[in-house]
Amino acid sequence: MKKLILFLLLFALSSCGTQVSDEVLLAAHAAYQSRNAMIVDVRTPEEYKAKHIPGARNFPLQSLTKDFKKLPRNKKIILYCRSGNRSSTAAKFLKHQGYEIFDVATQSEWQRGAELFANKAAP
Repeated sequence: MKKLILFLLLFALSSCGTQVSDEVLLAAHAAYQSRNAMIVDVRTPEEYKAKHIPGARNFPLQSLTKDFKKLPRNKKIILYCRSGNRSSTAAKFLKHQGYEIFDVATQSEWQRGAELFANKAAP
């Protein structure tokens, strides 16, 4: 358990929020639209209650190491947080656990992906 916590802390310190590629955003939206993915908000319960992506489930980063087994193995996991740091840390941890992950970083990046997806689908 101590090694796992150290692993998460090291990745949290090395992560920084960046813009997500259009390809990742489009793939995440396609997976979600086809019901092959679940959106996970890794912020605190208080942040989640204040505002979250419709349909997202809250799995706070601080309890993810014990709660990750509640995530479905048959779905891809779309992660986000406020700045992209926590989602990046969660993505590395969950990939290590064998999950297929899309780290969309933030709510605004998810929204940008929705616009890209809608424009791509338009004739």
